[in-house]
Amino acid sequence: MDPGCLHRPQEDDNRLGTSQEDPQKTQDREKKKRKCCFSAEEQEILVKEVTEHRHQLFVTSKLPISRRAAIWQQIVDKINSVAEVPRTVIESTNAWHDCKRRTKEKMARNRKAALQTGGGSPALQ
Repeated sequence: MDPGCLHRPQEDDNRLGTSQEDPQKTQDREKKKRKCCFSAEEQEILVKEVTEHRHQLFVTSKLPISRRAAIWQQIVDKINSVAEVPRTVIESTNAWHDCKRRTKEKMARNRKAALQTGGGSPALQ
């Protein structure tokens, strides 16, 4: 057994609530608030623009990363033109990946429902 694993005082202190956490980190964590979700209009622009540039963003491997970053920045600029809260490239790429994931999950649910006994479209939720 690894002797370093036998005693972890930092974890024990955290469990007991006796840890002395850095006050600056606590203040930073309290200040951080989530931004509101992308509005329907923002999502529509995101999907439209990424779909228009999908070949450049995802398929073409010869396109320099700087060019892809510039394309994402153009997309974000269009989103920010209608957004209440300014968005970043990272937030927009995350929103795109979340949108893709949710769409795939929905398609999988529909496919599963269609293959069940009785078939047809799934019941609306």
